[in-house]
Amino acid sequence: MSMPADRQPGKIVTFYSYKGGTGRTMALANIAWILASNGRRVLVVDWDLEAPGLHRYFHPFLVDPELAGSTGVMDMVWDYALATLDTQGDPSPGWHEPYADVLNHTVSLRGFEPGGVLSLLPAGRQDDAYGAKVNSFDWSSFYDKRGGGAFVEAMKQSMAAQFDYVLIDSRTGLSDTAGICTVQLPDILVTCFTFSTQSIAGTAAVVESVRRQRGERDITIWPVPMRVEDGETAKLEASRDLARIHLDHLLKDLDENARDRYWGAVEVPYKTLYAYEETLATVGDRPNQQGTILAASEQLTGYLTDQAIVRQVPLDESERRQLARQFQRQPFAADFLISYCLVDSAWAEWLTWQLEAAGYRVLISTMDIVPGTNWIEALERAVSSSRRIVAIVSQAFVRSQFARVEWQAALRSDPNRATRKIIPVRVEDVPLPDFLSGIFGFDLWGLEEDSARNVLLNGIVAATGGATGGRAKPVTRPRFPSLGKPEPGAGRTAQDRHPRLPFPSKPRDE
Repeated sequence: MSMPADRQPGKIVTFYSYKGGTGRTMALANIAWILASNGRRVLVVDWDLEAPGLHRYFHPFLVDPELAGSTGVMDMVWDYALATLDTQGDPSPGWHEPYADVLNHTVSLRGFEPGGVLSLLPAGRQDDAYGAKVNSFDWSSFYDKRGGGAFVEAMKQSMAAQFDYVLIDSRTGLSDTAGICTVQLPDILVTCFTFSTQSIAGTAAVVESVRRQRGERDITIWPVPMRVEDGETAKLEASRDLARIHLDHLLKDLDENARDRYWGAVEVPYKTLYAYEETLATVGDRPNQQGTILAASEQLTGYLTDQAIVRQVPLDESERRQLARQFQRQPFAADFLISYCLVDSAWAEWLTWQLEAAGYRVLISTMDIVPGTNWIEALERAVSSSRRIVAIVSQAFVRSQFARVEWQAALRSDPNRATRKIIPVRVEDVPLPDFLSGIFGFDLWGLEEDSARNVLLNGIVAATGGATGGRAKPVTRPRFPSLGKPEPGAGRTAQDRHPRLPFPSKPRDE
């Protein structure tokens, strides 16, 4: 990837921690925002492939917040590895460069004035196959047999050519991918640690390993203590002393007074507020306040940029508060969203009436989406604010493109179906589409109204667990089983037992 002659290659900064739970990912996200707010082009890269989570800190800005359709690092290395197996492929020396172009996989998050850009390179598409892709990828073969080192170098050049700063979120501990992020890729390494003995000693060992492997290729390393609590003053001071014994030599370019200032400036405090949700301190903290995570992030940004950038360009206060609300976890506004085709409106209104009469909160477009509303935006809000979707399945619904959009939105929000997000309710004798097969549902077609009401309410309890903690107890008293007598209507279909009646609407002509 060629770079314009009038600009220098961007700086690549890896954020690493020997142990998890340090606040490493949040620190990276905060500093990325600070840099972009100052007009820099910034790329954040989620290379924590086994446990990706960087995107969570930017979810209000993502069109695909669950990354169900967004490709990333794993897709890039797999595509390249498979291409090396093609004996009929392009033999020219630079054939691999298009595979290494990060712009093919980046997601734009937010623009800043003047000219600031914040983009994300995800770990990979978060679908059902992602775990298998990560676990089955052979990094040793990738490097030894597939020319992986040259490919990662091409990725590095692509990132540096197109961004001013590239911030990489590395895997914790000792692993192949952590080695890529700490040894091959960075110009600067930020080692994040807590004040536990294990974290300090592990960080010191990794730092020495990185320096040995880099050899003559110098690297700047900034040690950063995080999640610092000040409740036990004596223990805190002893931990600070231990950290400086092991890591102070990394600050070789600073004199003694400058080292003291550094350790005091970059120490990231523990704040309970940020323990519950992935929220940016650049949004959650007021600017120009001492002792905050934002203040520590600004101090560290100064060291990473040779003091070229030392402050976030602050948001307007009303905008900051509005963004802060978007980061807050919102309680579900409704128990169910009714998904249906217009020709099934009578069924939708009947189901809504029955569910609300049973005490559930229900969203339905004919009642809750007012004319003039942007339909796509309203749909996204309705799906995210509803615990589950009740899909009224008919021939028309199966053929509807709008219905497919709703189903796909629900599946993205719950790709493993662990919470039974979608409940199919068939009102016609029509097979479910393949991607809904295996999802619990029930049938109302061919039933009398009282029977349909009981099937609906019992089915909802069975699908959701109701108030019984996952136990599907019927909402109506079971019938006493008569001894030795077959159930009335046994051997006949539901349509035979319950002739189709004109509720809630007359049957449609096919």
